[in-house]
Amino acid sequence: MQVEKYLKNYQPVIYQTFVNSLQKGQLSHAYLLSGSNGTPLLDIAKFFAKSILCDDPSPLACNSCITCLRVDDDNYPDFIVFDGSKSTIKKEAVTTIESSFEKKAFENKGIRIYILHLIENMTIEAINSILKFLEEPGQQIYAFLTTNNENSILPTIISRCQVLRLKLIDKNIVIKDAMDFGVEKKDAELLSYFYNDGELIKEIIDDEDNNDAFFTAKKCFEETLQVMDEGDKDALIYFVQSNVANQIKSKEACRYFINMLVMAFEDVIAISNEKAPFLESYATILEHLANQLSHVNESLIELLRCATAINTNVNIVLLIDHVFYTITKED
Repeated sequence: MQVEKYLKNYQPVIYQTFVNSLQKGQLSHAYLLSGSNGTPLLDIAKFFAKSILCDDPSPLACNSCITCLRVDDDNYPDFIVFDGSKSTIKKEAVTTIESSFEKKAFENKGIRIYILHLIENMTIEAINSILKFLEEPGQQIYAFLTTNNENSILPTIISRCQVLRLKLIDKNIVIKDAMDFGVEKKDAELLSYFYNDGELIKEIIDDEDNNDAFFTAKKCFEETLQVMDEGDKDALIYFVQSNVANQIKSKEACRYFINMLVMAFEDVIAISNEKAPFLESYATILEHLANQLSHVNESLIELLRCATAINTNVNIVLLIDHVFYTITKED
């Protein structure tokens, strides 16, 4: 993803704010990047971190110097990342940062940077620990925290950071940009829920090493809609337990699958209220489901709860079972 281009085009205030601070030597010791689901928070945090470390910024990271390349390769010892989208950030993570940064910096620059991505997925113990570290960070130590839900963050954390709030790009623009890059409309529509940038969606689709989770989830999603459309609740439960549960094995695939169902149920509600569905590529089958499904609102609420639970140590098979027992329960 070309982060600088994205910032200039869609987040110009944040771009200029950080450029001014970097050029004037007035960087905050901690930044909180806040944005809705799909905004490239981690990419931006890493880019800003590289910009501080870069050998030849112009005005931000050049992406080609030795330091930038080492950061990209996770081969820069004074730069630490903990990703709350993959697992809960525990106190041990904060302890690792503290113990690493209390020593002299490995690199001659003397600058040390850490990123905590999606801090709403930190344990209480980790939050209490990072509060102390944010209050007394030490010389030339910079933090980039990110969140999809600023309202869930303690005011004491927010008060210790400079908050940079990302604007959400209109999804129709994201879809059009992705399709202009050659992404199929179905894929662009589905992925626009997860990624708020057309170029990034193209990169996800083309990444053969990491796109399996998306395509597996998409296949299960489409097959599930077909079985749901047949109207046999017992057949749906059997299909989910014998087919979907055997394919959706990773948290990433589960995240895609559950949130695709969220989109579908949101569209079913929209259609019931005589509004156009967002997933235009699935409009026909969603219109059928709008006339068949009961307690849709309750099911959507449960799907949203399950989407949040994915980041915990939940059993994926049991989670999916729970979702479909809710969807198929008798009135």
